[in-house]
Amino acid sequence: MTKIARLLGLLALMCSATAVAQVSHVSINSRMFELGAYPKIRLNVITDNQDITRLEFVVHQSTGEEKLMAQQLNRFLILLTGVEDVTDPKARLLVREYHVDRWYEVKSLPVFGADKTPEPKLNPNAAVNTTQTVKPVLGSTAKIANIDAESTVMAPVATAHINTTNTASSVRGQSALMDAPPILDVKPSESTTLASEECVLNYAANETLWRIAKRYAAEWELNMYGAMLAIYDSNPKAFAKNKINALKKNVTLYCPPKDMLMRYSDSGEAKAIFEGKNAG
Repeated sequence: MTKIARLLGLLALMCSATAVAQVSHVSINSRMFELGAYPKIRLNVITDNQDITRLEFVVHQSTGEEKLMAQQLNRFLILLTGVEDVTDPKARLLVREYHVDRWYEVKSLPVFGADKTPEPKLNPNAAVNTTQTVKPVLGSTAKIANIDAESTVMAPVATAHINTTNTASSVRGQSALMDAPPILDVKPSESTTLASEECVLNYAANETLWRIAKRYAAEWELNMYGAMLAIYDSNPKAFAKNKINALKKNVTLYCPPKDMLMRYSDSGEAKAIFEGKNAG
């Protein structure tokens, strides 16, 4: 009997272990509060059996941790709320999953997103900075770095005017050229400037987000749901009340950046996230 009881206990333990939620995807759908207020977040969660009772959601900040209350809105969307104000701009949302006898952290997300340093814009009418500190190699090409535009242009050394005075032999003159930084005079061309206009999407006034995304999805090599999400995330002010199914009329839609397109490369996850946003 004792052995049978032990076997039954072990079987129950194994069954409880297999009942774990098994999280396959977690992402923040929308942050519904600002720094200094109590947390309120809509979270996309995809699990094997949709059992969120074995999941724990915690806001971690410099002042401590708070376990959030979770309300399942639909199959993929969860509403998280708390009572303690979030005052740490580096606060993180921790998602933990219960395994047998303890909690394991499966995801850590920045509450306020990652800081991104804006890229400097190039003035196409500005002069090209061509001062070089590298040593040129005669008979080859020199790479000129445009510091302001963070771009590069290839210019033949033979067309550069090098300021140097040397009355020594040709061997010494060549050595002096290698040691002294030359001043290159290069005329700006079309290859040294960037277009000042921003990339925008072309669409008719009566077109829906679905039709716009369908036209661009093939060009971006992206699935339909990923294309819609990328357009939505890149143009938040173009949608009424932040609803993905409420595209405003006659608004400018900007092209999604490459990192935004890569974020939704998985069609299954993109569909789940879209359905969560559409349900909200």
